[in-house]
Amino acid sequence: MVPVYIATGAFDCGKTTTLEWLREHHGLRIHGEAHLRALASWGDRTAGHPPDRGFTRIEDPEHSCPMCRPRAFAERVLEEQRAIEGSAQPGDILERGYLDPIEMLLRNSGGPRPAWTPIARYARVFLFEVMPALQRPRWGKSVERRIAEAQAINERLERMYGEAGHEVVRIGPGAVEARAARLRVHLTP
Repeated sequence: MVPVYIATGAFDCGKTTTLEWLREHHGLRIHGEAHLRALASWGDRTAGHPPDRGFTRIEDPEHSCPMCRPRAFAERVLEEQRAIEGSAQPGDILERGYLDPIEMLLRNSGGPRPAWTPIARYARVFLFEVMPALQRPRWGKSVERRIAEAQAINERLERMYGEAGHEVVRIGPGAVEARAARLRVHLTP
């Protein structure tokens, strides 16, 4: 199995910004989120939820989104994750790993956890800690509620990756350059 690195963490924790900085300044190979690829593949079928209001289920059979169809969406994300891991080269950094969509599924629906294993070897999992200053009101939730939700997501992700036997390294709050430097210290040449 190809050894890769995983960058994980809740929404708006600075993962993408830090990884893009590493790509631009150090030439590291970064793979974007399977979640975003899955959303793009579903296209307009995911539309209909105003981000300034609380969640209300959309019953239209043509509508598909992570909140209204959590199991179908998790399965689609896992398919995309498999494609990403299959194309990864040794030392690449993947934005999120296979346990991220499973955590989202469990958070949004409960229910049984899908059986799925990575096809790449995770050399390390970097957990980006919550940066409260980056959180914004969304989906009818206050900043405080978003911060609490992000912290709960990170606790579950850290526990799930640890229980699966992956080494989890926390990347604490800070400037992009400082976070990138902390991450680079743990990259094996």
